[in-house]
Amino acid sequence: MHTLWFREHNRVATELSALNPHWDGDTVYQEARKIVGAELQHITYSHWLPKVLGDPGTKMLRDYRGYNPNVNAGIINSFATAAFRFGHILINPILYRLNNTLGEISEGHLPFNKALFSPSRIIKEGGIDPVLRGLFGVAAKWRAPSYLLSLELTQRLFSAAYSAAVDSAATIIQRGRDHGIPPYVDFRVFCNLTSVKNFEDLQNEIKDSEIRQKLRKFWYENPGVFTPAQLTQLKQASLGRVLCDNGDSIQQVQADVFVKAEYPQDYLSCSEIPKVDLRVWQDCCADCRSRGQFRAVTQESQKKRSAQYNYPDEKDMELSHRRNRQRDKIYVGEDARNVTVLEKTKFSQDFSTFAAEIQETITALREQINKLEARLRQAGCRDVKGVPRKAEERWMKEDCTHCVCESGQVTCVVEICAPAPCASPELVKGTCCPVCRDRGMPTDSPEKR
Repeated sequence: MHTLWFREHNRVATELSALNPHWDGDTVYQEARKIVGAELQHITYSHWLPKVLGDPGTKMLRDYRGYNPNVNAGIINSFATAAFRFGHILINPILYRLNNTLGEISEGHLPFNKALFSPSRIIKEGGIDPVLRGLFGVAAKWRAPSYLLSLELTQRLFSAAYSAAVDSAATIIQRGRDHGIPPYVDFRVFCNLTSVKNFEDLQNEIKDSEIRQKLRKFWYENPGVFTPAQLTQLKQASLGRVLCDNGDSIQQVQADVFVKAEYPQDYLSCSEIPKVDLRVWQDCCADCRSRGQFRAVTQESQKKRSAQYNYPDEKDMELSHRRNRQRDKIYVGEDARNVTVLEKTKFSQDFSTFAAEIQETITALREQINKLEARLRQAGCRDVKGVPRKAEERWMKEDCTHCVCESGQVTCVVEICAPAPCASPELVKGTCCPVCRDRGMPTDSPEKR
C-alpha cells in the first residue's frame, strides 16, 4: 500500500506538471500532496470506516459539518492501546497472491510470517499486483470470539528476521498495562499548566497563530482548501481507481474493493471506474507563457547560486577563463575604482530589467485574478444538492447550519451549542441544540428525533 500511494502521488504530480508547465517543482509537489491527502481522507471516511463501524456507528459519526471547537479530538488511551488493535484480528495467516483472473500465482500464496522483511518476494515474484489482488479479492479473516489473533501473530511474528518470534497478543496486553496515561488536557492541569478548551488557549505553547489556524483545518472539505469543482472531483476518488492507476497491470476490480465480489460477473473494467479529473487544477491564465519565462529566469538564478558549491565542468571552466580574460582587458589602463563603477552599472542595468519583468508578471496576474473573481461573482454557486445559488445568497442547510454563497464558493457555519444544564440532554425536533427533556414528556414522544 505504501508503494501504491507513493505511485499515486507521482502520477498526480506528473499530470499536474503537464497541465501546468509554468508551475515550479515545489508547487507541483505541494498540490499533489494536498490532493493525495484529500483522496486518503475521502476514502477512509466515506468508504472504509462505514464497513468497520456499521450503520449505527456511521450514523453516530455523521457527515462533516465544519470545525467544531467543542469536540474533543483526543484519542482515548483505552482505544489507542486496546480497541484500535482490532485490526490485528483481521489479518489472514496467509497472504493470498492472485493473478489477473484471481487464480493463485505460480509462486503460490505466502504464510504471513514469511512475508515480513522480505521485499525480494515483491521484486522477484510478480510485483505488487498479486498481493494487492489478494487483499481485495479474498475476504478478510472471519472474526470469531474463539479465534481472534492468528498463530502467525502470536507464535511466529518477525521470526523470519529474528531468532525469537514476537507474540503480538502478549505485546498488546503488556502495552495496556504500561499505559495509564490521561488525556492531554488533564495532563496539563496535572503539570500546573492552564486548562485548555480551544486552540486559542494553546497560544502560550503554540505562539504562531497560523499554525493554530492550520490545526483547525486538516480536513479536505473545509472552505478554501479546494474549489467546489475540485471537491466534486475528489469525491470521485476510490481505492479501486487508485489500484487501477498504480498497479503494475490491474485491469479489473470490483466497484467497491472493500467488499468481496464474485469473479468475473461482479468485476468492472478499470475504464468503468470513475476517476478524479485533474483538469480542474489547470490554470486558465493568459500569461502562462510569461510565467513560464519567469520560472526559467528563477531557475537560472538558482543555478548560478548553486554553482559555487559544485565542481565546474569543462564548459564552465572555459567560460570562466573567457570572463577572466575579458576582465584583464578592462583592468588595462583603468584603476580599481573605475572597474567597480562599471560592474555596479552593469548590475544595476540587469536588475532593472529583471524588476521590470517581475512587475509585468505581477500586473498580468492581478488582471487575471480580477477577471476570475468577477466571473465567480456572476456565476454564483451550487450547493451540495446541485441547487444553483445566487451570489451573496444565504440559506439554512439544516437546523443548525447556515450557508452563504460568496465569491463562487459555498461556506457553511454550524451553530455552536452551549452545554446543557442537565446530565442527559436530548435533541428535539425544531431545535438546534440538545435540550433537557421535561420529566413529563414520554420517552417515545414523536417530537423527538
